[in-house]
Amino acid sequence: MLESSFLVQRFAKLNLGSFHIIGYSVAGEETVVQVPELGVCFDIGRAPHFALTSNIICISHGHMDHLAGLAYYLSQRHFQGMKPGTVLVPEELARPVDQMLRCWRDVERQATPYTLVPMSAGSVHQVRKDFIIRAFETHHGGGSLGYALVSVREKLKAEYLPLPGPEIAALRRKGVEIQYRLEVPLVAYLGDTASGAVFRQPDVVQAEVLLTECTFFDASHKSRAKVGKHLHLDGLVEVLPGLKNQRIIILHVSRRISIRRARNMLRKRVGDEQMQRIHFLMDFEGASDAGDVEQEGPPPADQAE
Repeated sequence: MLESSFLVQRFAKLNLGSFHIIGYSVAGEETVVQVPELGVCFDIGRAPHFALTSNIICISHGHMDHLAGLAYYLSQRHFQGMKPGTVLVPEELARPVDQMLRCWRDVERQATPYTLVPMSAGSVHQVRKDFIIRAFETHHGGGSLGYALVSVREKLKAEYLPLPGPEIAALRRKGVEIQYRLEVPLVAYLGDTASGAVFRQPDVVQAEVLLTECTFFDASHKSRAKVGKHLHLDGLVEVLPGLKNQRIIILHVSRRISIRRARNMLRKRVGDEQMQRIHFLMDFEGASDAGDVEQEGPPPADQAE
């Protein structure tokens, strides 16, 4: 008999070449996804140990399976002598989240430091000159956001490419604008969301890697997807042709279906060629074996589903 994922917790690790995706995402239990090379974690779940190494946490919405470990993450970083964590949070949640963290300060009787950054659709958080995080609206209700990790590059304008270095330097000294700004979305994360305009958002469409939920797959669960404002297989199939991502990683699959069956259902709908760029997070190295076992009876009662 397989042990409960609450007792045996393994995390998936996906090597994408220039960076990794590490995390765990099961609907109603926990969602936490890290890009370690960029120092960013999307949501915090129950604050697994690997997430402590991320300087920035991007909170998508206020459901417990995405937010529960935030105070622990901040406290542990303080305890271990790490710099204070920076938390990006939907502006509607900024006040209650701050109140929660202040309560934990009183409970622990220590002044755990942190930086809370309220975000709204279109907000940009400057991490470095060459790296920003941009928020966009999703369709989960209650002030839900997705986030894009964007590389910012300065490129020489085409008309100056043939010029030798000294001439380019002379133009720069004269104040001539010889470069243009190029933004390259590397990773886009949707958190929990129903289908809608978010799948036409430029950062979502163009990101090299898209992390999207798809919670429900069976036809009989379409009503559950609608009520909970989650993505159903039908919605995923509908938006796929418009997505230009090199990799699409599926998160937040319900325990009402096994990963193996969900993958096969998707393959039948979109074909082998499309499946070459689609992966399920909980299908990868280290992921809990429970991902391939369907839930007997109802899954854990949670607002996230």
